[in-house]
Amino acid sequence: MFLPRVTRKSSLLAMLLLFLGCAEITSGSAQSKSSAPALPEDLHGGIEIGSKGVKAIALRIFGEGDDYSVKVLYAEIVNTTPVQTKDGKFTTEAIRDTANAVQRLRQRMLQDYKVPAENMHIVVSSGLIGDNPQDLSAEIVKRTGLTPDILDVDTEVQLTIAGAVPKRYKSGQNWLDNRGISVLIDIGSGNTKGGYQQLRQIAVGNAGYDFVTWGIPKGTVTFTNEVGKTAGETADYPAFTRRAQALSNDLLRAPLRNEIARKPGLLNRRKVYLSGGIIWAMATLLRPEDRRSFTPLTMDDINNFYLRAVANPETLLEPDLSRITNAALRQEAEREVESVRNTFTPKNLIAGAEILRAVATEMNFANKRLQFVRFGHLAWILSYVRLQAER
Repeated sequence: MFLPRVTRKSSLLAMLLLFLGCAEITSGSAQSKSSAPALPEDLHGGIEIGSKGVKAIALRIFGEGDDYSVKVLYAEIVNTTPVQTKDGKFTTEAIRDTANAVQRLRQRMLQDYKVPAENMHIVVSSGLIGDNPQDLSAEIVKRTGLTPDILDVDTEVQLTIAGAVPKRYKSGQNWLDNRGISVLIDIGSGNTKGGYQQLRQIAVGNAGYDFVTWGIPKGTVTFTNEVGKTAGETADYPAFTRRAQALSNDLLRAPLRNEIARKPGLLNRRKVYLSGGIIWAMATLLRPEDRRSFTPLTMDDINNFYLRAVANPETLLEPDLSRITNAALRQEAEREVESVRNTFTPKNLIAGAEILRAVATEMNFANKRLQFVRFGHLAWILSYVRLQAER
């Protein structure tokens, strides 16, 4: 999910802290610690450069050992086009706009939230693909003095699982392991990836956990570009759709089958947590009134979204909001729909719907419980900053 120049307040992010197992402690002693003035070493900031924009988050992490708390002070997302390439390279304009956004967000955390410069981290998502990452890195170093850390798919998925999939669920009076029955699927702009956590049995001591991850180098924007190369930039929507369908088996479904064959948990887990821009677009356009942190979805929703995207994507981008009788909720839905329109072109919707249908079919979503993680877009950068602070 990507929003242009929208600041998310800490109250909306509290659920992420619960997933990480580091929610603020509610005892009296913890409350007094929270209300005390923040020490510089308690403040940490992170900036993520992704395919569709730049995200920033500032945290206060305080306490000792395992008895510590996390408070989200600030989160903001700026839509730029770092994924924009020419002849496989990031364009000069994309590098400039991205570096400008990074510089502005870093400066705000330094000045407004007093995050020490040495506690600031800049990270590049695995979905940002171009032949000249050194040019982007050099511009960021020039603007900020910080060298970005470029993540691989495995690390990014592990961080996202830690930040987006709840550890436990309640059944009756008992709390049970949730990650052991769940899988994460993230359809981003630059790639599609996911994974799950599984128990690792050891002969002596407490059992540990392993992460199983996967990824294919096609996301909503990169697949749009791939289809556009062969369909032609002037192709109408039906021609673009036919080309997307023709490319789906080789570029999407075959790689997915290979991953499933090697990692059967992708098929066998009964709960699926969905994240990524095209999932956000689907949830917003089909269920604009549902603002829950976890929005239930069905295979019927995916099929409906696909059929409407390929039939008339421009109409899909204009949902009827008149049925939302609550004025404040309708206004929030209007802003969210406008954000979708500012983020995705009609051809992006067609390409993203093709990816989503391929994933849903190959991973047998029809027999799964599906949920859209509304704040999943902040999950891995939150996890990353917290882990850097622990070090």
